[in-house]
Amino acid sequence: MEQISFIFSQLLAVAAISLLLWYTIRPVSRRAIMSFNIVINLLWAGHYMLLKAYSGAVCSVFCALMVWVFSYKGKRPFLSKLAVPLFFAIMFLAGGLLTWQGIGSLLPIMGNILLVIAMWRDREWTIKAICILVAALWVVYNWMNRSLIGGIGQTLSLIANLVYVATHHRQDTID
Repeated sequence: MEQISFIFSQLLAVAAISLLLWYTIRPVSRRAIMSFNIVINLLWAGHYMLLKAYSGAVCSVFCALMVWVFSYKGKRPFLSKLAVPLFFAIMFLAGGLLTWQGIGSLLPIMGNILLVIAMWRDREWTIKAICILVAALWVVYNWMNRSLIGGIGQTLSLIANLVYVATHHRQDTID
């Protein structure tokens, strides 16, 4: 049964990484980034639950919720206040501490706090630049938790974001 869970977890990671890489290498709007990230994070949550990497699973669920709330930034006055990203940063910290599995639990906490900063931004280039650091933290977390596809995929995401940032030097043509 454990082998089936592991294989299914890797298939969820393939789906998440495929979506992530698809939008990472192309110019897309902030809205598209947000929509893809909701789906991607729900896939990651299932992936990490199957691996019993609970800090990653909880952070992924919170991340899907955060992205959904952030998608209303500028559309709903209450959801456009600085208190909203601060709330999610605290949620990631609390979620990581409540599911503490050792020092490795700091990686999804830090990665998702950086992601709060990235997703609160409006410009594609800035979002992708911050996501370089986010991907680096998740690469390590994935390898620590036997997420083979996650480690490979986040490495590819890191490289794709680096290439995008380098080749589109502060060109925010789509917002």
